[in-house]
Amino acid sequence: MLGFPPVMWFNDSYSYVFDAVHRLASQERPSGYPVLLALLMPLHSFTAVAAVQHLMGLGLGVASYALLRHRGLPGWAAMLAAVPVLFDAYQVQLEQQVMSDTLFMAAVMGAVVLACWTDRISMPAAITAGLLTGYAMLVRSAGLPLLLVVVACLLVRRVGWRPVAAVAVAGAVPVGIYVAGFHAQHGSYALTTSGGVFLYGRVMSFAECPAIRPPPSLARLCDDRPPPDRPIAVEYIWSPSDPLRRFGPGDLFVPAVNGPAGQFARRAIGAQPLAYLRVVAADTLRSFGWQRAAGYDAVTTRRYQFSDPPPQIPPRGHWPALEAYQPGLAEPVAVQPYARFLRAYQREVYLHGTLLGLILLAGLTGVVIRWRARGGAGLLPWTVAVVLLAGPAATSGFSYRYLLSVTPFACLAAGLAFAPTVTARRAPAAGPSAPATRPGTLGDPAELGWQAAGRGPVEQEQRPLPAARAGRRDLDLAHTGQGQPDRAGLLRAGGKHPHLPGTADRRQGEGEPGGRWLGRAADRHHRPLVIQRRQTREKRRNVAVRADAEQQHIERGHGPVVFWPCRLR
Repeated sequence: MLGFPPVMWFNDSYSYVFDAVHRLASQERPSGYPVLLALLMPLHSFTAVAAVQHLMGLGLGVASYALLRHRGLPGWAAMLAAVPVLFDAYQVQLEQQVMSDTLFMAAVMGAVVLACWTDRISMPAAITAGLLTGYAMLVRSAGLPLLLVVVACLLVRRVGWRPVAAVAVAGAVPVGIYVAGFHAQHGSYALTTSGGVFLYGRVMSFAECPAIRPPPSLARLCDDRPPPDRPIAVEYIWSPSDPLRRFGPGDLFVPAVNGPAGQFARRAIGAQPLAYLRVVAADTLRSFGWQRAAGYDAVTTRRYQFSDPPPQIPPRGHWPALEAYQPGLAEPVAVQPYARFLRAYQREVYLHGTLLGLILLAGLTGVVIRWRARGGAGLLPWTVAVVLLAGPAATSGFSYRYLLSVTPFACLAAGLAFAPTVTARRAPAAGPSAPATRPGTLGDPAELGWQAAGRGPVEQEQRPLPAARAGRRDLDLAHTGQGQPDRAGLLRAGGKHPHLPGTADRRQGEGEPGGRWLGRAADRHHRPLVIQRRQTREKRRNVAVRADAEQQHIERGHGPVVFWPCRLR
């Protein structure tokens, strides 16, 4: 902000401001970002816009750090995962531009953190995550598949149908409202009318009309040049010599052009699927080069760099909307020595593509290792990172700017790959304070015999129990009268008894020192007996000893377990 006031401009910035000033839904791209600009418009300051975006950038790092610390990662490791987000020079430059990327990353990060904070998502968190995901879909076209991604990952993790349904419904609400507003302005139920145009630019990297055999109405979209001699994908949209201009010199993002362009693109993919996969893979792999290719889309790439002088506002048609937003707006300038420092900083400090590839590989490793937990918490951020990496390459084309949206989620997934599991975090070290069994209780097989109905005594296998489970066993037995063998009774699944867990399971020693409700914070002297409130609710109707023994006998093909008040001799 000190080096290049008031803000820096990109080609898309002017249309964002125009849509915010005139309250329009753009046909070219979703208008979620102009909504933010409109909210900040009463300040009449693009400096305020840049300040908000820099705060969002800091929030990305803070949210990532908080989630990783909550998941048990050491402080130094959580900070290491946040470093690429906080200190990448291209990220800082993007936050200084009037562009939608920072808002998009902040919305998606909020949704991911809420969805991964715990293994069981609360309804308020699920609704908020859905709303943020739905809004992110309206900020950038790359976010269109994210609601499906979030819902699919939550289904895989089996968080429960209620949170999944809440995310889906909440995410659909802002999208539905926007589609209704878009229809009111443009007469079609859609988010944009540009998808076909961008996909046409993508397929022109390989499309050959002899293989496609388009009908005469689409034949004028063919390019007679061989694929190696053609420009990159984005040039087919913005170049004056674009074949799409044959439909007329006006706006390309209208149904009359978008429809035929989409039909041609789908025909090209159907006729040459391997060529389509080849160009998508090539652009995706371009992301992992150590150095950024200076010759690839050189004009656009320079817009993502600190330069002296910075890019100036073109004279054609943009100034009225810009001055309506901030009266007296001046051209951006480079202020020394800050600008000189930022330019030198950007040459050296950024996340190289090869490192991004290694970070994605680390995240994938964590997902695979946790396959028994269906990928664990790292599944969602890793999938989001892959979709944001490959999605633009598959639908429009490659740009180094798109990699910045991948970095926060790739780093978050890599950090979660090294986070301890839930059991490792919750179970304290075994010791005298957390015995597996207590003499004189049903946990001691020498005190009580386990007999199946109509069968002889069956010895119970000794299995190590987590300290919290062992403490739970002691609680249940001590306060249901089962510590005395002559008071043990016949236990049935779901049976009601005044001394069974319906009441006693919620207490930790009524009248005893340190007695607490299990759902609250335990006394510091009774930490081994702490049980999470969620575990208490789920297991309230079970006695730990009965459940263990019954499961063992059922797995061996025996009938239900009956506990008899007898001793082993």
